Amino acid sequence: MAEGQLTVGNVDVLALTDGGGDFPFPLSQLFPGVPAEAWEPFRRRYPELFGGPDTWRNHYGCYLLRSEGRTILVDTGIGSQVTNPGMVTMLAGGVDGRLMVELQAAGVRPEDVDTVFFTHLHPDHVGWNLVQAGANPTATFPRARYVMHQADWETFKRPEVQASFPFQYWEETLSPLEHLGVLELVAGERALTGEITAVPTPGHTPGHMSLAIVSGGQRALILGDVAIHPAQVTETDWAVIFEMDQALAAQMRRQVFDRVEAENSTLVACHFPSPGFGRLVRLEGRRYWQGI
Repeated sequence: MAEGQLTVGNVDVLALTDGGGDFPFPLSQLFPGVPAEAWEPFRRRYPELFGGPDTWRNHYGCYLLRSEGRTILVDTGIGSQVTNPGMVTMLAGGVDGRLMVELQAAGVRPEDVDTVFFTHLHPDHVGWNLVQAGANPTATFPRARYVMHQADWETFKRPEVQASFPFQYWEETLSPLEHLGVLELVAGERALTGEITAVPTPGHTPGHMSLAIVSGGQRALILGDVAIHPAQVTETDWAVIFEMDQALAAQMRRQVFDRVEAENSTLVACHFPSPGFGRLVRLEGRRYWQGI
């Protein structure tokens, strides 16, 4: 397997990095219920994820899937100072994300993408949705349907939810999709191809979804933000402040990881160490993520 590439039966998965770096909020703020000393075994196991004892070194990953003649982009990252300025300023110090450059390097043109699928609608997953041209934004991926769960669309369009973020991003990245006629809202499970199915995994957000890939006797699950840190594979009750329903999110982690382990699936996670491909392993009776 080439670095950054995964084959699941007949499905090709290409990892794309939009950005990364030390997160501006300390771990003690991101996971307020977790004592500082509880991180120590994970600092030893995943040193690349710590910029300091209380600092999360994050990765913003997206994925390009090829299945049955379809080209599917999973999430659109943090974006640029033009397309998602608040997010890029806060998380990337004003440095534009690299998603479009990485697609170009892979020989993928925006018009080659026929589906943009969103695991959820947090601002670090929607940044390259639109090309801003004054008051007339256009879709970055002009031939694509932009597929997301209806519950997330209805939640994030609410003014009180938008007001909970320290910057505006709804009007810059999401609401124009409806007027452009490219929006596709789904509920429940939805087959994207005969090999790829979107499955609801709510908790992090009300409409959070993951992608189950089943092809040629092999399986993988693209996790989205069911877990943002591999420590949560082991400690499924560790809640991050961004979860909109922390109890449901913890329950979903347990269910998802039980399924992944039982099916011996490859786990694909956008915030885990790049490229985010791994397996679940048991060590002394505890479950851990192990990169491949």
